[in-house]
Amino acid sequence: MNLSHRLGAALLAGWAMVGGAHAQDDWSATSESFICRSNSEVREVKTYVSRASAGGEEERPGCRVDYIKNGKTRLLWSSNTSRAYCRGKASALAAKLASTEHFTCEPLHLERPQ
Repeated sequence: MNLSHRLGAALLAGWAMVGGAHAQDDWSATSESFICRSNSEVREVKTYVSRASAGGEEERPGCRVDYIKNGKTRLLWSSNTSRAYCRGKASALAAKLASTEHFTCEPLHLERPQ
């Protein structure tokens, strides 16, 4: 299975996991992002964390990973319970791009919103 088929399958899995909960989430906080460059392309892997709370309770540890290719953003993975899950998936995708697709990936140093 090639990378585009795997990413497509991951996209479907990600959408299934997302459900309707994200409509109330604030995904403005970005962390663990990578920019990957080849001779002819630039791609980004961005991890977002949720700043939403569950009914006035403590902040939930939600996250998602977006993949930006040819100017189009696709949600690949998400979790409502573990931000580490998204960090791991984002890092693994950047490593895979670097090893199998001839990209050079580097982490983006983003400022966290206050």
